[in-house]
Amino acid sequence: MFVIGTAGHVDHGKSALVKALTGIDPDRLPEEKRRGMTIDLGFAWLPLPDGTEVGIVDVPGHERFVKNMIAGVGGIDAALLVIAADDGWMPQTQEHLEILELLGVKEGIVVINKIDLVKEDWLNLIEDDIKNKLKGTPFEKAVVVRTSAIQRTGIEELSNQIQNLISRLKTRKDVGKPRLYIDRVFTMSGMGTVVTGTLIDGSFKVGQEVEIAPEGIKTRIKNLQSYKKQVEAAGPGTRVAMNLIGVEKEKIKRGDVVINPGTAILTNFLDVKVTVLPDAPFSLKNGSEVLFMLGTSEISGRVILLNQPAQNFELLLKPGQTGFARLKLKEPVLARVGDHFILRLPSPPKTLGGGLVLDVFPSRLKRKDKELIAFLSRREKLDLSELILTELKKVDFLIREELFKASIFGSEEIESALALLEGREEVVIKKNMVIDKVRWDRLLNQILERVKKEHSDKPFTHGLRISDLSAKLQFKEKLISEGVEYLLSTAKLIQKENYLALPEHRPQLAEKQSPLAQAILKKFEENRFSPPTKSELLEENPDYQKILIYLLQQGKLIELKEGILYRKEDFEEMTQKIKEFISSNGPSTVSQIREHLNITRKYAVPILEKLDELGITRREGDKRVLGKEKGGR
Repeated sequence: MFVIGTAGHVDHGKSALVKALTGIDPDRLPEEKRRGMTIDLGFAWLPLPDGTEVGIVDVPGHERFVKNMIAGVGGIDAALLVIAADDGWMPQTQEHLEILELLGVKEGIVVINKIDLVKEDWLNLIEDDIKNKLKGTPFEKAVVVRTSAIQRTGIEELSNQIQNLISRLKTRKDVGKPRLYIDRVFTMSGMGTVVTGTLIDGSFKVGQEVEIAPEGIKTRIKNLQSYKKQVEAAGPGTRVAMNLIGVEKEKIKRGDVVINPGTAILTNFLDVKVTVLPDAPFSLKNGSEVLFMLGTSEISGRVILLNQPAQNFELLLKPGQTGFARLKLKEPVLARVGDHFILRLPSPPKTLGGGLVLDVFPSRLKRKDKELIAFLSRREKLDLSELILTELKKVDFLIREELFKASIFGSEEIESALALLEGREEVVIKKNMVIDKVRWDRLLNQILERVKKEHSDKPFTHGLRISDLSAKLQFKEKLISEGVEYLLSTAKLIQKENYLALPEHRPQLAEKQSPLAQAILKKFEENRFSPPTKSELLEENPDYQKILIYLLQQGKLIELKEGILYRKEDFEEMTQKIKEFISSNGPSTVSQIREHLNITRKYAVPILEKLDELGITRREGDKRVLGKEKGGR
C-alpha cells in the first residue's frame, strides 16, 4: 500500500483535483464546505488500472493551517505538488515543498491545475518558472501534468502518471514496530471510538492488544478499515481506521500513537541534525523556543545548538545552514532514530526548518566536547553499522533483543549488521549481549592486570577475590562476569574457591615470613584443642595477618566463628571424638561434649556450630545428634 499527499498554496484546487481523480470529496467539515478551502486533513483513495489502491491525503494550503499540512504528510510516500496556472508559484507552494524535503519525501508529480483559466503562452511561462524553482530539489526531474479539475482535463493522464510513480516506489518496510500517529478521533454509533492515521513500521490485526502512547492506555482492536473496506490486518503504508474497545474519545487526541504494548520508548531529549530553510525568516538561535512536529504530534521545546560559534560570535544557524542540536521538549515524545521532523516558530507561526533524529537517549550534554559532534556526525547517514558502533560507545553493552528498539530498523536488518560487525571483529556477542570489541579487550586486560597486581601485592594468597572485581573495575557487573567466564574458558585464568589466579601462580610466603609461619603452627601444635585465637595472635604480632591468610588458604588452618582457629588435623580429630561420643551416649549437650574434650565453652560452641553447618551434627533443643546427611542416626 502507498499513500500520496497533496501539497500547494491555498485555493490552487488540491481538493477539487482529488475529487476529480477519486470521486471522493476530501472536504468533510461543514466549515470547509462553506468556505471552500481545506482546514483540516481530508482523505480519499484511488483504484489504479492495475488494481492497486492508493491512499490520498489532502492537506490545507492556507498558512494558518500549515501544522495540519505537516500532520498529513508525515507518513506519505510521494506528493502531488499542485500549482494553479493563474497564480503560479506562491508562498505556501515554496513552504510545502520545503516541508516535503525536510520530511524526506523525494518522489512526486507536479500538477499545473486550472489550465482552463489561462492561455497557452502564459501556461508555458508558468511551467518554465516552476521547473526553474524546482532546480536543486528532489522534484527537479518530476513529471509535470497539466490539468483542469473542474473540466476533468488531464485527469486520465494524471492517473496514469500516478500508476507509473507507484510502480517505482519501494514498498514500506515492516520492521515489526508498528506506529499509527493519530490524525483524527471520532465516535460512530454502535461502534464507539475510532482513530485514523497512516500506519508505518509494522502491522496491526483485528483482536490484538495495543497501547496508546504517551498516556499508556491499553486497549484492543475491534475492527480495522482501510479505504472504507473491513480488513483483518493492515500493513505499513496503509491509511487505517481503527475501532478501539473501551476507550473514551476524550482520552485520545491527535498526536497520540497506537503501538504494540510495552514498546513505548518516550523521551524529552533528542539529539538531532537540523537544517534551517534557506528562506527562513529568522536564524535558529541557541535557546530558541520552537514547536517540534513529528508524525501528528506537536510539542513545545527549546533548542540547544551543539556546533561551536566562530570566534566570539553568537551561536546560531543561519538560513540555509545545517548543524547538530539537542531538543529539550516539554512533553515526552515517541521518536525513533531515523525519524524526520519539522521545527516551527510558535510566534510568528513560520516553518523554520527540520531534520533527522539521531539519538533518543543522549548522553550528558558536553557542548564543548568535540567527541559529541564526532559521535553525531557518524550517525547522520543512518548507516546501521555505524549506529550500532556509536550506540555501544555510550554503554558497557546492549541487550541483543533490545538493540535499537528505538530506531526505524527491523530485527533482520539488525542481525545482518551484527553478523557483519562480528565478522570484522568490531563487536563481540556473548549470550544476549553485544559489546564493543575495544571495550571488551580493555575489560579483559583490566581483569588480568588486577589479578596480576593482586599476585604482586599478596603473593601469599590464592589470588583476587571475585567479589572484589566490581569495586575495582568501572564496568557493569554483568559484563565483568562475562569477561571472567571467558578468561576461565580460555585458560587465561583459573579459579580456586572464590578466587581468580593466573595459571602459573603458586601462593608463597616471603623468605622472612617462613619462620613466622612455623612459629604459629608450633603454637597450635602445643595447644591442640585450645589454641590461640586469631585476635590473640594478631595482638602478639600484627605481621601474622598475611601469614594466617596464607595458612588458611593452604588448608593448614581452619577458621571457625569468633576467630577460633584450628589446625586441620586437630579439627578432624575432635570431629571424630564428638561423633564417637554422641554415637555411644546419644543426644549430648554442649557441656557434656566440652567436658569430654576437656575444652572451654569458648571453643566448644564454635566447633559444634561448624559441625552443624557441615551436616555432621544437628541441634535438637539444647542437645546435638548426628546429622542424617553424613550417615548419622
